Amino acid sequence: MRTVLWDLDGTLADTSALHYQAWQATMDTFGLRYDYAEFIAGFGRNNRSILSEKLQVNADSPRISEIADYKEAMVRQLLPTSQVQLLPGVAESLAILAAAGVYQAVASSGPMANIVAMVNKLGIGDYFLCLLSGATLPRGKPHPDLFLNSAAAVGVTPAACIVVEDSIHGIEAARRAGMASIAVGTLAHSPVLAERLAVVAGPCCLSAPTLAETSWATWEDLWTQVGA
Repeated sequence: MRTVLWDLDGTLADTSALHYQAWQATMDTFGLRYDYAEFIAGFGRNNRSILSEKLQVNADSPRISEIADYKEAMVRQLLPTSQVQLLPGVAESLAILAAAGVYQAVASSGPMANIVAMVNKLGIGDYFLCLLSGATLPRGKPHPDLFLNSAAAVGVTPAACIVVEDSIHGIEAARRAGMASIAVGTLAHSPVLAERLAVVAGPCCLSAPTLAETSWATWEDLWTQVGA
């Protein structure tokens, strides 16, 4: 069965300002420096991976858990008053895919509490068969574990899936999972994307700065290319 696995932050909705605000508040609380360049470089990865690299400690360290949990609680605290909205073309794409009988799921690096809160705020919960979190996985994106788990949860093969992602870590994870993908946002025309696709083998990846530029034919063509 054809399936679309949606990343959440930066793909379904522009949440970068919300997350940066939450990171800044968190790092200030714990006496750590975290500038915007670091934030952008880590966007799309799970908190444990980001913090483990920054603090040079194991990802299962109690300190990592404390900071990561604080940051995600801060996101939930800020969310009700945030101006988070669906990105252009997302509402139409969700509806087109649902009308065609395509399975859809959210596969996000964020914790489940945040995924649920965000999906509820956006009012899109009924489109998805399931919501998957990679927050507690030993290996986050660019490892393929989250996407492979998502395909298994839906009950489909990786070859039947298209991943929609705005981060290079997510696109690499899709390639390594054996899934076609659509790179959205600024990543779509970034030289980093072309460089990574040349290095990491996998099914085709389409670039679309905004999903408003896509139609059902876009999805159909991508599945056709991978024989799904």
